[in-house]
Amino acid sequence: MKGYRVTFIKPKVAELRSFELRKPKDNEVMVKVKYTLISAGTEKAYLSGANNTAQKFPTVPGYSSVGTVVEIGSAVTKFRPGDRVFVEYAGHASYNWKKESGVVKIPDDVSFIDAVFTRVASFPLLAIRRSRLEIGESCVVVGLGMLGLFGVQIARACGATPLIAIGNREIRQEKAALFGAEYVFSPSEPNLVEKIYEITEKTNSVKGANVVLETSGSMAGLQLALRYSSKHARILINGCNRVSDEPIDLYKYVHIKGLNIIGCHDKTRLAYNSVLGNFTAKRDYITLLNLMRDGRIDPGDILSEIISPTQTSEIYNQLLTDRQFPLGVVFDWDQV
Repeated sequence: MKGYRVTFIKPKVAELRSFELRKPKDNEVMVKVKYTLISAGTEKAYLSGANNTAQKFPTVPGYSSVGTVVEIGSAVTKFRPGDRVFVEYAGHASYNWKKESGVVKIPDDVSFIDAVFTRVASFPLLAIRRSRLEIGESCVVVGLGMLGLFGVQIARACGATPLIAIGNREIRQEKAALFGAEYVFSPSEPNLVEKIYEITEKTNSVKGANVVLETSGSMAGLQLALRYSSKHARILINGCNRVSDEPIDLYKYVHIKGLNIIGCHDKTRLAYNSVLGNFTAKRDYITLLNLMRDGRIDPGDILSEIISPTQTSEIYNQLLTDRQFPLGVVFDWDQV
């Protein structure tokens, strides 16, 4: 019996390829996949062979999938066939195999289509945990892709006020407001730094943002964030700034202001034993799924398209060339 998976054959070439199914190993869970989520920024970087990527081909992209357990290995104790599960780092594929430590049960009241966003939502959750955001502190979210829009929801759930969102596209600005941003700006807004100073000082008597969640991956965005942050602010680097194409005046905007710039890449997570400010990925997956169940995190308005994996070549060509690529694009593996 065959399965199918997306494969990056070489730079800028993606194909849907078949592979032979196998039995799970003793410690593995075998999952029939329903949905996988395209991570546009990461997958575009890897497909194009961008700076600071592995540049290894062929490779199977994709790190967020959901489906149903169909078979388990002899040593697996926490799952059984029929369980609905979220699986990390299993690639865009119709079937996957994972140690049970990398699999999380989906609550009954959470749909597959919501749960497939769990991994990408865990990135801004990691960053905001690192910031130790306090109720009543101001927060600016920079970039309104999937990371930023989940970041707005998480910051709101943590009690950030004022909550300010900055992004380019009008439709995403509208979504940020829907998710709880009290103020929404374009990065080209005239006098943006002064406006953020005015908002934060009026609201909580602190001039500038206490916390800035930078998800855009843009050095220009980071440079601007350093200017409108408060003294002793925490700047969370959550988007991947793969190309350092903008100079930063460290003395003026970091040293003198006493800023804390915190790298929040997923690879900085603890593998075991969550501690204050640094939870394991699995603990955060469980947290997010529970928040989805309770209606406090809503992926619904982040979903843009559900497509067949047979459209692999077309969708990745679009990813490489279309600056207006849709927000949340999901493969439906029942369509292959």
